Amino acid sequence: MSVGGINTDGQDDSPTVHETRNESGSLISSITLKNGVPHGETLLYNDQGQLTHRLLYENGVLSGPAEFFLSGKPLMNTNFKNGLQEGEATFFSNGIKAGIAHFQGGLFDGAFTSVDASGNVTRIAQYSVGQQNGECTIYYPDGTIMEQSCYKNNVLDGDIVRYFPNGNIMEAASFENGNPYGFIDKYDMDGNLTSREEV
Repeated sequence: MSVGGINTDGQDDSPTVHETRNESGSLISSITLKNGVPHGETLLYNDQGQLTHRLLYENGVLSGPAEFFLSGKPLMNTNFKNGLQEGEATFFSNGIKAGIAHFQGGLFDGAFTSVDASGNVTRIAQYSVGQQNGECTIYYPDGTIMEQSCYKNNVLDGDIVRYFPNGNIMEAASFENGNPYGFIDKYDMDGNLTSREEV
């Protein structure tokens, strides 16, 4: 029990900031502590003094928004609940937004959307309990569908169809538990069947 930050036994339990520096004096961490455990903002830095992590803790457990950086540029923005990733996370490549994912209990759950440097959607895949399950669609830069496939527990399971940029089918096949079966059909850009291979 505390009153005004002072425990009834006379000890101060107010948050304090603990800083760690390397041999040259550069800051490598700044951790807000309460009762000896992280509680509040934690900042971590690389050898060049660039921020790599901005985290929030509650009683020693990751909780709330978190930001990760690489060479001073955003790498990922996410959220934590009870120490596990929860909700929407945004990924970056060289500081440019590259994808959006959803987490539940620390695992991928829901749509994972990838985008290119111009912000165009390049891929949408479905996940459940950390594994790719359901339809996956890949797009050309103009938004035209390049490929549609189905996954079950991270392996191809169902039909896969690839398309030419004009929208006509390029190739069609079927998979079961990651293995092709039936026929692989290939077409020209005008939609004419050019070959059929039994597998």
